[in-house]
Amino acid sequence: MNTSLWSTHLDDLLRRTASSDPTPGGGSVAAIAGALGVGLIQMAINVTADPSLDDFGSRLQALRERIVPAADGDVEDFSALMAAYRLPRTDDVQRAERKRTIEEATVAATRRPLELVETFAEAVGLSHEVEPLVKKTVVSDVQAGRDLVLGSARAALRTADINIAGLLRLDSDSAAGLQDRRTSVTSRLEIPA
Repeated sequence: MNTSLWSTHLDDLLRRTASSDPTPGGGSVAAIAGALGVGLIQMAINVTADPSLDDFGSRLQALRERIVPAADGDVEDFSALMAAYRLPRTDDVQRAERKRTIEEATVAATRRPLELVETFAEAVGLSHEVEPLVKKTVVSDVQAGRDLVLGSARAALRTADINIAGLLRLDSDSAAGLQDRRTSVTSRLEIPA
Protein backbone atom coordinates (compact mmCIF):
# COMPACT_ATOMS: atom_id res chain seq x y z
CA MET A 1 0.00 0.00 0.00
CA ASN A 2 1.51 3.29 -1.10
CA THR A 3 -1.05 5.69 0.34
CA SER A 4 -2.30 5.84 3.89
CA LEU A 5 -5.93 4.91 4.33
CA TRP A 6 -6.26 8.21 6.17
CA SER A 7 -5.52 10.19 3.03
CA THR A 8 -7.98 8.22 0.92
CA HIS A 9 -11.22 9.97 -0.02
CA LEU A 10 -14.08 8.51 1.96
CA ASP A 11 -15.97 7.31 -1.13
CA ASP A 12 -12.79 5.58 -2.38
CA LEU A 13 -12.23 4.00 1.02
CA LEU A 14 -15.76 2.66 1.04
CA ARG A 15 -15.41 1.35 -2.52
CA ARG A 16 -12.09 -0.36 -1.65
CA THR A 17 -13.55 -1.85 1.50
CA ALA A 18 -16.45 -3.34 -0.47
CA SER A 19 -14.24 -4.62 -3.31
CA SER A 20 -12.63 -8.04 -3.75
CA ASP A 21 -9.32 -6.58 -2.51
CA PRO A 22 -8.66 -8.09 0.94
CA THR A 23 -7.46 -4.74 2.29
CA PRO A 24 -8.62 -2.70 4.01
CA GLY A 25 -10.10 -5.47 6.10
CA GLY A 26 -11.70 -5.79 9.49
CA GLY A 27 -8.71 -4.60 11.50
CA SER A 28 -8.24 -1.46 9.42
CA VAL A 29 -11.90 -0.58 9.38
CA ALA A 30 -12.08 -1.20 13.14
CA ALA A 31 -9.26 1.29 13.68
CA ILE A 32 -10.92 3.90 11.47
CA ALA A 33 -14.35 3.52 13.08
CA GLY A 34 -12.83 3.47 16.57
CA ALA A 35 -10.83 6.63 15.91
CA LEU A 36 -14.04 8.33 14.78
CA GLY A 37 -15.76 7.14 17.94
CA VAL A 38 -13.00 8.65 20.08
CA GLY A 39 -13.31 11.81 18.01
CA LEU A 40 -17.01 12.07 18.90
CA ILE A 41 -16.19 11.86 22.59
CA GLN A 42 -13.55 14.56 22.12
CA MET A 43 -16.07 16.72 20.27
CA ALA A 44 -18.46 16.54 23.22
CA ILE A 45 -15.65 17.73 25.50
CA ASN A 46 -14.74 20.56 23.12
CA VAL A 47 -18.36 21.69 22.80
CA THR A 48 -18.70 21.72 26.59
CA ALA A 49 -15.63 24.01 26.74
CA ASP A 50 -15.01 23.45 30.44
CA PRO A 51 -11.32 23.65 31.43
CA SER A 52 -11.91 20.92 34.03
CA LEU A 53 -12.31 18.51 31.07
CA ASP A 54 -9.00 19.43 29.41
CA ASP A 55 -7.21 16.44 30.92
CA PHE A 56 -9.85 14.09 29.49
CA GLY A 57 -9.45 15.71 26.09
CA SER A 58 -5.66 15.28 26.22
CA ARG A 59 -5.94 11.65 27.28
CA LEU A 60 -8.43 10.90 24.50
CA GLN A 61 -6.16 12.65 21.99
CA ALA A 62 -3.27 10.42 23.08
CA LEU A 63 -5.47 7.34 22.63
CA ARG A 64 -6.58 8.49 19.20
CA GLU A 65 -2.94 8.94 18.21
CA ARG A 66 -2.34 5.31 19.19
CA ILE A 67 -5.38 4.12 17.23
CA VAL A 68 -4.76 5.93 13.93
CA PRO A 69 -1.61 3.99 12.86
CA ALA A 70 -3.40 0.67 13.35
CA ALA A 71 -5.45 1.23 10.18
CA ASP A 72 -2.42 1.19 7.90
CA GLY A 73 -0.61 -1.23 10.21
CA ASP A 74 -3.31 -3.85 9.70
CA VAL A 75 -2.79 -3.64 5.93
CA GLU A 76 0.98 -4.03 6.43
CA ASP A 77 0.49 -7.01 8.76
CA PHE A 78 -1.84 -8.73 6.30
CA SER A 79 0.60 -8.13 3.43
CA ALA A 80 3.47 -9.61 5.45
CA LEU A 81 1.38 -12.65 6.34
CA MET A 82 0.37 -13.23 2.72
CA ALA A 83 4.01 -12.89 1.64
CA ALA A 84 4.96 -15.53 4.22
CA TYR A 85 2.37 -17.94 2.83
CA ARG A 86 3.86 -17.47 -0.65
CA LEU A 87 7.36 -18.54 0.44
CA PRO A 88 8.68 -21.66 -1.29
CA ARG A 89 8.34 -25.03 0.44
CA THR A 90 10.03 -27.54 -1.79
CA ASP A 91 12.38 -28.99 0.84
CA ASP A 92 12.56 -29.34 4.62
CA VAL A 93 14.70 -26.22 5.06
CA GLN A 94 12.28 -24.08 3.04
CA ARG A 95 9.26 -25.57 4.84
CA ALA A 96 10.80 -24.83 8.24
CA GLU A 97 11.68 -21.25 7.21
CA ARG A 98 8.19 -20.72 5.77
CA LYS A 99 6.54 -22.00 8.96
CA ARG A 100 8.74 -19.77 11.13
CA THR A 101 7.98 -16.73 8.97
CA ILE A 102 4.25 -17.46 8.95
CA GLU A 103 4.29 -17.79 12.73
CA GLU A 104 6.17 -14.50 13.21
CA ALA A 105 3.84 -12.67 10.83
CA THR A 106 0.77 -14.16 12.51
CA VAL A 107 1.98 -13.13 15.96
CA ALA A 108 2.52 -9.57 14.73
CA ALA A 109 -0.90 -9.57 13.05
CA THR A 110 -2.44 -10.69 16.35
CA ARG A 111 -0.65 -8.28 18.65
CA ARG A 112 -1.75 -5.18 16.74
CA PRO A 113 -5.52 -5.78 17.03
CA LEU A 114 -5.13 -6.77 20.68
CA GLU A 115 -3.24 -3.52 21.35
CA LEU A 116 -6.02 -1.72 19.52
CA VAL A 117 -8.68 -3.33 21.71
CA GLU A 118 -6.71 -2.44 24.83
CA THR A 119 -6.65 1.18 23.65
CA PHE A 120 -10.37 1.02 22.93
CA ALA A 121 -10.94 -0.25 26.48
CA GLU A 122 -9.21 2.85 27.83
CA ALA A 123 -11.38 5.07 25.62
CA VAL A 124 -14.55 3.35 26.82
CA GLY A 125 -13.50 3.92 30.43
CA LEU A 126 -12.88 7.60 29.77
CA SER A 127 -16.22 7.94 27.99
CA HIS A 128 -18.02 6.77 31.12
CA GLU A 129 -16.14 9.35 33.20
CA VAL A 130 -16.84 12.15 30.71
CA GLU A 131 -20.51 11.42 30.08
CA PRO A 132 -21.93 13.03 33.26
CA LEU A 133 -19.62 16.05 32.88
CA VAL A 134 -20.42 17.24 29.37
CA LYS A 135 -23.31 19.45 28.32
CA LYS A 136 -26.57 17.51 28.21
CA THR A 137 -26.97 18.41 24.53
CA VAL A 138 -23.87 16.34 23.62
CA VAL A 139 -24.30 13.35 25.94
CA SER A 140 -25.63 11.40 22.96
CA ASP A 141 -22.36 12.07 21.12
CA VAL A 142 -20.38 10.55 24.00
CA GLN A 143 -22.71 7.55 23.93
CA ALA A 144 -22.51 7.23 20.15
CA GLY A 145 -18.73 7.51 20.31
CA ARG A 146 -18.61 4.79 22.95
CA ASP A 147 -20.88 2.57 20.83
CA LEU A 148 -18.55 2.99 17.85
CA VAL A 149 -15.52 2.21 20.00
CA LEU A 150 -17.17 -0.90 21.45
CA GLY A 151 -18.20 -2.12 18.00
CA SER A 152 -14.69 -1.44 16.75
CA ALA A 153 -13.27 -3.45 19.65
CA ARG A 154 -15.47 -6.39 18.71
CA ALA A 155 -14.36 -6.10 15.08
CA ALA A 156 -10.67 -5.96 16.03
CA LEU A 157 -11.17 -9.06 18.18
CA ARG A 158 -12.37 -10.93 15.08
CA THR A 159 -8.98 -10.27 13.49
CA ALA A 160 -7.15 -11.41 16.62
CA ASP A 161 -9.33 -14.52 16.88
CA ILE A 162 -8.65 -15.76 13.36
CA ASN A 163 -4.93 -15.26 13.91
CA ILE A 164 -4.94 -17.00 17.29
CA ALA A 165 -6.68 -19.95 15.63
CA GLY A 166 -3.92 -19.97 13.01
CA LEU A 167 -1.26 -19.99 15.73
CA LEU A 168 -2.98 -22.89 17.45
CA ARG A 169 -2.89 -24.84 14.16
CA LEU A 170 0.82 -24.06 13.93
CA ASP A 171 1.23 -25.32 17.51
CA SER A 172 2.83 -21.96 18.33
CA ASP A 173 4.12 -21.25 21.82
CA SER A 174 2.73 -17.71 21.42
CA ALA A 175 -0.92 -18.79 21.09
CA ALA A 176 -1.64 -19.27 24.80
CA GLY A 177 -0.20 -15.89 25.82
CA LEU A 178 -2.12 -14.07 23.11
CA GLN A 179 -5.31 -15.92 24.07
CA ASP A 180 -4.80 -14.88 27.71
CA ARG A 181 -4.29 -11.27 26.61
CA ARG A 182 -7.51 -11.47 24.59
CA THR A 183 -9.43 -12.85 27.57
CA SER A 184 -8.09 -10.11 29.82
CA VAL A 185 -9.11 -7.25 27.55
CA THR A 186 -12.54 -8.68 26.77
CA SER A 187 -13.29 -8.91 30.48
CA ARG A 188 -12.45 -5.19 30.81
CA LEU A 189 -14.92 -4.40 28.04
CA GLU A 190 -17.52 -6.93 29.18
CA ILE A 191 -17.47 -8.54 25.74
CA PRO A 192 -18.36 -12.23 25.76
CA ALA A 193 -15.40 -14.56 25.25
